[in-house]
Amino acid sequence: MRSLSRRSVVGAAALLVVGLATAAPAVADDGYHHPRYPSRSHTLLDADLVGSLRSDPVLFGVKPGAADWTVGRSSVQVRTDGRVDVHVRDLVLTATKVNPVPQISASLVCNGAVVDTVGPAAYDTEGDARIKDRFKVPARCLAPAVLLNPVERVDTYIAASGAAR
Repeated sequence: MRSLSRRSVVGAAALLVVGLATAAPAVADDGYHHPRYPSRSHTLLDADLVGSLRSDPVLFGVKPGAADWTVGRSSVQVRTDGRVDVHVRDLVLTATKVNPVPQISASLVCNGAVVDTVGPAAYDTEGDARIKDRFKVPARCLAPAVLLNPVERVDTYIAASGAAR
């Protein structure tokens, strides 16, 4: 009888261990994604885009375009693992309502400085473009922003993440 009890206890313990092992993956992902764990990505930036004006300030050492730009419904999302998705709609010169730039790039700003640029991507005359790429994001990225640059000219921005009045 004693050996039957020990077998039962051992069997119950084995089932408990197997049960915990299979439950661990469900417990491990609780929906919280911490920036220190690169395998867990979360949103670093999710913002609208606004066109630049000649009167806009220099941002992070990058000057606004030489002409005024207007933009339709456009957005940018950046994840902590660097994945970036930029949807550009109707980013055109205010005066002519046409885009004269054949390609566009995106620059990531962290901690007050441009840290990486991706692209270029095709940019049509109606002002539409899509950039899906990956930035190199520093371990700590305070006050993230994205600037759109014409033809990889990182010294000039024609649109920026955020809002304007």
